[in-house]
Amino acid sequence: MPEKTKKEVQPQAREYFEKGITALRKDNLDYATKLFEQALRREPGFFECREALRLNQFKRVGKKSGLFKMLGKTTSTSLLPKGQLALKKDPIEAIEVAEQILNDDPHSVMGNKLLSDAATAAGFPRTALFAWDLVMKQQPDDKPNTIRYCQALVNNGDVAKAEETCTALAKAHPGDQEVLQLSKNLTASRTLSEGGYDKVASGESDYRAVLKDEAEAVLLEQENRRSEQESTAENLIKEYEQRLVDGSENLKLIRSLAELHSRVKNFDKSVEYYERFNKSNLRSDATVDRAIVDTKLLQFDWRIEQAGQGDAAELEAERNAFEIDHIQRLSDTYPSDLSLRYDLGVLQFEAGEITQAIQSFQRAQANPHKEIPSLMHMGKCFAKRGMNDMAAGTLQKALDKKEIMD
Repeated sequence: MPEKTKKEVQPQAREYFEKGITALRKDNLDYATKLFEQALRREPGFFECREALRLNQFKRVGKKSGLFKMLGKTTSTSLLPKGQLALKKDPIEAIEVAEQILNDDPHSVMGNKLLSDAATAAGFPRTALFAWDLVMKQQPDDKPNTIRYCQALVNNGDVAKAEETCTALAKAHPGDQEVLQLSKNLTASRTLSEGGYDKVASGESDYRAVLKDEAEAVLLEQENRRSEQESTAENLIKEYEQRLVDGSENLKLIRSLAELHSRVKNFDKSVEYYERFNKSNLRSDATVDRAIVDTKLLQFDWRIEQAGQGDAAELEAERNAFEIDHIQRLSDTYPSDLSLRYDLGVLQFEAGEITQAIQSFQRAQANPHKEIPSLMHMGKCFAKRGMNDMAAGTLQKALDKKEIMD
């Protein structure tokens, strides 16, 4: 799964990103966070969006009080075991956990290290290097970190900077065998890279590929782009709808059509297909019901984007009320899904509904994966009310739980 540019990502991810940038410019930082996270959930390799999310995180943290910063750092520590476990099974999930850590503390060395390890495993070298850049700002003189930073530079194709960094490291650690070996490895990497033979050695290419001229490479790129353009969402919609004409209720096709219509902004049609899926499936599906809500939220986002400044503010308030109301309904419909209850608590907290948020987080604690985050948010709720003793007590309880997990 390669990293992608803004032009290469799917339209829905690009829309979320552009709306996030608008929210960031307006200093609507919490809303921007949600939009960037939605974009990255659809396109984890969308590097430009990850850069924007990090800028947004630094701005948010800069506005927090000392107590909230302390709560954020404790949250990041509590999530690390989950991230390390995810790293062994699913690098993309580990990246998402790392971003949860960085949302509260973008300076976190452990959070950025987790992100770099997960990004490397997922094949995202720019993201890995981006994380290491932030680690090096925090710990510029750490030898093990610098060695790994040099490897990240090599993976990203910047052998020259890796050699420069290694030279500075050698001056600080004269005669160190690890540093000497690193220097030799970097020299070899530069030789292979300059000749194009690194691809031959890794099996990605043969000697003929190394000798391809630039004109042929351009032609190949143009052919690939043309092929992608032919597989547009509109063409897929036509094809899938023709296959449903015979009256068959192919659930996979129906769900794909719902997703495709959402992508091309046919939001009402998208919801119609999701509802058809539930009807054909003869039972409600929590993920589909959530997708219906998400599609309607996308429709709100699109209307906000089209509206004037005054109308946009009114629509945004309407959107927020809709989201809380419908996540509340979903949580009531699926009471055993405590992740939904946790999400509801977060929305209530952001809306200033502190009493309701506390109640939601109290219930969400029964989910082992949400217990510590729920306690952390409860601490934030108490801090919002100025109940600093209770906030500190809840924070201590979260720390005690973390020690048990460790």
